[in-house]
Amino acid sequence: MRIAVVYSSRSRKFDGITRTILATLQSQGHTVDEIRTEKVTRIPSLFQYELVFVGSAVEGAWGGKFSESLESFIKKCSGLQGKRSVVFVYPRPLGTSKAMKRIMKRLEEKGSIVIDFRSIKTVSQAREFARRLGERKNRLL
Repeated sequence: MRIAVVYSSRSRKFDGITRTILATLQSQGHTVDEIRTEKVTRIPSLFQYELVFVGSAVEGAWGGKFSESLESFIKKCSGLQGKRSVVFVYPRPLGTSKAMKRIMKRLEEKGSIVIDFRSIKTVSQAREFARRLGERKNRLL
C-alpha cells in the first residue's frame, strides 16, 4: 500500500514518534513517503496515496491547537477527497482531544474519511499504532 505521513514537528520527541511510524509501516512492506510541512516548498497532491497519516504536537497555552504549517498544508493540498486518513498527536495536559478534533474536521472538510486517531506519547505507542493500521491494509482497500 502507498502511504503518506504528513506531519509538523518542532520537537525531537515528536520526530522520534513520526520516524517510528514511518519505519514500522516500511517494515510491513508499505511504500511510505514522509511529508514534513515545514520543509514543503510546493504543496503536493495526495491523490496517489491509499492512506494518509496526519500528525502534529498539540500547541497553545491551553492546548487545543495544532501547527499552523499543518493547517495551511491541509487547506492547500488536493487529492484528499474520499481518501482514508489517520490522525495522531503528541498530547498536552489540556486540549489534546480538541486539537485532534480540529485536525479531523479540517480533513473531513477536504473530503477525507478519518478511520482512526490517537494521542501518542511514546515510541512504543507509535510502533503499535502503525503496526495495527499497517496490518489492516486489506480491509482498508
